[in-house]
Amino acid sequence: MLQSTNQRIAYLDILRLLATFAVILIHIIADVLPLSFMQFNWYVAVVGGSLVRWAVPVFVMISGALYLDPQKEITMGLVLKKKIPRLLLAYAAWWLIYALAILTVWCFIKKEPFQAEWIAPHYHLWFLPMLAGVFLLIPLLRPIAANEKLLRYALVIWLCYLACSFAMVKEIKQFTPLFAMNTIVGYAGYFLLGYFLSILETSKRQRIVIYLLGIIGALATIGGSIGLSVYTGAFNEKFYAFLSLHVAMMSMALFVFVKENSCHIGTGTQRLLEFVRYDLFGVYLTHDLWLMVLYKDVIRNLTNHVLTSLLICLLTFVLSLYTTKLIRKIPFVKHIVE
Repeated sequence: MLQSTNQRIAYLDILRLLATFAVILIHIIADVLPLSFMQFNWYVAVVGGSLVRWAVPVFVMISGALYLDPQKEITMGLVLKKKIPRLLLAYAAWWLIYALAILTVWCFIKKEPFQAEWIAPHYHLWFLPMLAGVFLLIPLLRPIAANEKLLRYALVIWLCYLACSFAMVKEIKQFTPLFAMNTIVGYAGYFLLGYFLSILETSKRQRIVIYLLGIIGALATIGGSIGLSVYTGAFNEKFYAFLSLHVAMMSMALFVFVKENSCHIGTGTQRLLEFVRYDLFGVYLTHDLWLMVLYKDVIRNLTNHVLTSLLICLLTFVLSLYTTKLIRKIPFVKHIVE
């Protein structure tokens, strides 16, 4: 049963906060995975990295829950004149900022010969043009979201494509064009899924099924990543794919769990959400500047430890948060983190 779209902001803010932490942790763990292959810390890193693969899908699902809400007036003019330009402005600005930072470190401090890859868009900025592409589809996605039967059909087809496109092997490669998952269309599915779950009224039994699917998805991510890596002799990221059924299952479970339990948050959590609500996009954009210092140059060898990685994640979040708050106080510049 679907329900009206009220009282969603609190749990969406919680999800946004959790996803921001998870993205930072993903990037910390990513530099640990190539090290100590098949040693204890490597297994811990694979498990940790597997358990936070929901981060990016949840970000997209949050946007879907907000921008597909029929109570909000979202026009093509708003999308083209405001939403997409802001994403592209942030993309261009942070491309330049990261390029200058990397050039400063490697060319002027470490005196290394120039490499063209240093001025390429920083790896985590891919999220911005992807989201801009999904935003272009909003005028098409809103009519789908408004029709319950059409919405359910679109989600079933999308989930089938996730499963098929992930599972395709060379023995049946002639079917690959049929089940190929375009990036924008793939994330548009998460956009629709976020809206669907935001208005879905679930029974206790249905929630248990969703949570079990989430656990199965997590175990598949962990087991698949370890098994395939051991088989190939090096870490293999196939099961880390955001556009995969097992990651979608994890994302759905977390989304529903937070939605159903957000009413129990205390005043302290509410104050924290109010304090960080408008800065989390900036934290996403700025966090790797701090990781360059905290992780890659200062305590790199310590990050194999779970506790240390979590502490670095927290410290990076705090520093990025206050960096964002500072940027937001500067006229004209503030728009690159909004």
